[in-house]
Amino acid sequence: MKVNLLILLVLSLFLFFSCNSDDDAVSIEDRNAALYGQWEYEAIMSDTAVDINGDGIVNIDLYNSNEISQCLKDNLTFFSQGSVGEKNDFSINENGLSCGNVPAFNNVEDDKYDLINNEVLRFDNRGDMRIIELTKNRLVLEQDDFLDDQEVVITYTYKRS
Repeated sequence: MKVNLLILLVLSLFLFFSCNSDDDAVSIEDRNAALYGQWEYEAIMSDTAVDINGDGIVNIDLYNSNEISQCLKDNLTFFSQGSVGEKNDFSINENGLSCGNVPAFNNVEDDKYDLINNEVLRFDNRGDMRIIELTKNRLVLEQDDFLDDQEVVITYTYKRS
């Protein structure tokens, strides 16, 4: 009897700890609205090592290296709902560290976008971005780019701020 009770207890604990809470999950149908808000960079990675800053050192981690200026890493990205019948709004804000061309807390870039098939962000003025992951507090996007004289795929990881 004690063995059965012990087995039942172990199974109960196993089930309890193996349950996964998806409170942060976003359904495919809710992706458009889930994008809305302010996002900050958490990581920027390249699928190929590049030397963007010309220092002779190649990196795939563009965020935790000197490949990208700190003032660019500080930027905030905004997705917001467009006016009725219009595309959605996208902007990148200089935030607190200005790179010099745009004063702090002003927009560096403004664009419009559509969410295609709940997986591709199609912009008016920049290349498409593919949604790799989207939760309430995390966004991972991929974009084809051309850096350091080669085609690369850049992965941007954002956290909601």
